[in-house]
Amino acid sequence: MVTRRVGGRNRSAVSVEHVVAAARVAGVLVMAFRIHVSLRRLEALVQEKQRRDTLTEYRRDHHRLIGRGTEDPSLLPVLDAYEGDLHPDTQRRHLFANALYQHAYQGYQLGVLSLADLHGHLRYIFQSRAMREYWEATRHHRASLVADSEEAELGRMVDALVAALEDAEADGDDWWVVGEPPRDTPERRP
Repeated sequence: MVTRRVGGRNRSAVSVEHVVAAARVAGVLVMAFRIHVSLRRLEALVQEKQRRDTLTEYRRDHHRLIGRGTEDPSLLPVLDAYEGDLHPDTQRRHLFANALYQHAYQGYQLGVLSLADLHGHLRYIFQSRAMREYWEATRHHRASLVADSEEAELGRMVDALVAALEDAEADGDDWWVVGEPPRDTPERRP
């Protein structure tokens, strides 16, 4: 019986050692998993920053190209994607209107503007008759967008906003109260 007790003690000591070792291994595995998850989050953040930087640089190039076209009248025919003949001054106004619209859209894409902020900004710039003329002149451009794309959805929002602004103008209402701001989705909030 003494042997069994000693053996029992040895087994208990071995069991405690195994439990402590298993707990240490489990702790190391949990820490390794946490590090893995943190690295994946960091990689996603780096990729998102690279995407935003690329988008920003692409937009800068767009604005530089449009700027060159508006400064040099000989380049305007290259940028003429409108239906019908436009006077060069009208075409320059349309290109400037496009730059304003793209600037607002990029602010939304980058998270600088919420969807409600974008709506308010667009309501402000589209109260201008020249912006609404640009919007109408580019309707056929938007017709080629993928129907459920973000840009197409934004185009429909602007269409509704422009219609509301036209109605408000006809009724003598103030432009700054036109249109119901859309709700922001949590994933798109800045």
